Amino acid sequence: MTEEPEISNESADEPLAREIGLVGAVALGLGAMIGAGVFVLSGMAAGTAGPALILAFALNGLIALIVGSCYAELSGMMPQAGGAYIFAKPGLGPTAGFFAGWMSWFAQTIACSLYATAFGSFAITLFHSITGTMAADGVAAMISVAALVSFSALNYRSAGEAGQIEIFVTGLKIAVLLVIVAFGLGTLLGREDPVAAFTPFMPEGGLGLLGAMGLTFIAFEGYEIIVQTAEEVERPARTIPLAIFASIFIAVTLYILVAIVLLGAVTPPPGMSTHQFLGRLGELGLMEAAGQFVSGGKVILLIAGLASTASALNATTYGSSRIALAMGRGGDLPHLLARVHPIHRTPHIAIAVTWCIMIFVTLALPIRDIAAATDIMFLLVFVMVCSTVIRLRSAWPDRERSFRVPLSPWLPGIGIASGLLLSIGLIELSTRAWITALCWLGLGFVVHRIRLRSESDS
Repeated sequence: MTEEPEISNESADEPLAREIGLVGAVALGLGAMIGAGVFVLSGMAAGTAGPALILAFALNGLIALIVGSCYAELSGMMPQAGGAYIFAKPGLGPTAGFFAGWMSWFAQTIACSLYATAFGSFAITLFHSITGTMAADGVAAMISVAALVSFSALNYRSAGEAGQIEIFVTGLKIAVLLVIVAFGLGTLLGREDPVAAFTPFMPEGGLGLLGAMGLTFIAFEGYEIIVQTAEEVERPARTIPLAIFASIFIAVTLYILVAIVLLGAVTPPPGMSTHQFLGRLGELGLMEAAGQFVSGGKVILLIAGLASTASALNATTYGSSRIALAMGRGGDLPHLLARVHPIHRTPHIAIAVTWCIMIFVTLALPIRDIAAATDIMFLLVFVMVCSTVIRLRSAWPDRERSFRVPLSPWLPGIGIASGLLLSIGLIELSTRAWITALCWLGLGFVVHRIRLRSESDS
């Protein structure tokens, strides 16, 4: 039988401050979700799947509910910062626990790189739209780095401040998207044959659907950041499950509405289908499309996109640093990462190290490869989380659970199969992303072996 660990904040050098309520936790989750999926990746994914993007969002939402349920059950038993790392160590063993943390840390960190890169792209596009002047080469990268610096500094100062800003920015971007959806639906319903825009529904076939699901799955990972608030949220056993399910429900509903408008209300150039047009526009697809059916829609959405990617960057900076903190506490990474600032009560060393990785990835990879690499890491982490639920049901049958995944082991099993299928499907979308993921796993193997050797020598 697996030995139950002692769950206590005493493992930390210093306790973290409990400053986040239910609304703040939901805002952190939505801040990460309503960023990449809608503003950055919807155009790319529409080019990959066509109108089947609507189905891709719906299916990803179902998978997110399954995996989110697994996170809710495990966080109720082990309410500590660290998420998958904390869960997998007792459930799957120390080595699996290390790699769950190692992959989760990298996934959150390169998600920050994705949002920072998109922020820079939106900023120079907005500048061009307003002034008609093209920015010089390298300006977008400079803006991306500046955004990383700013939000790392914000997270260094206070989790409470970060949470309050998240509530405001997330509310703003949801309001903007609802306005765009309303105008888009008006345009769509005013057409003679509204259904014609969605025919054929799957022009790129099943592989196109699978590719779109894999590419946009990052848009559903915000609930993992909610789990990272376990030591800083009020009443975590109640708050975390509620925040997980509320954020998933709101995000999926909004994604589907945006997908309908994006594919149904846009008029492509002659000789080009709507999904091909959107795919060619890439990360600017939604902004360019909105300009067709809302006066000033492109500029409005660019501003909302800046706010969206900023809030997503804020949320994932928070989550990634807490994973590094947990691994420092657990001895799997240098204990220096576990230090908590004596005044701000934030993991300042973990934030600084994570920031360095963000900068490197932001400057080294194109945005599509960053997104795919992030998805691969998250999908593999989610496979481990679902496996942990199944394992601990038999290892800890009598352990109190504030929430239980229904129909276990069947639902966690679906989560495992879905994660493996989508991660394999991303090979065709971005070989470079898989190479990046394998390099990180190889580096993790080296780090883990060094740690084991130092333990045996001591």
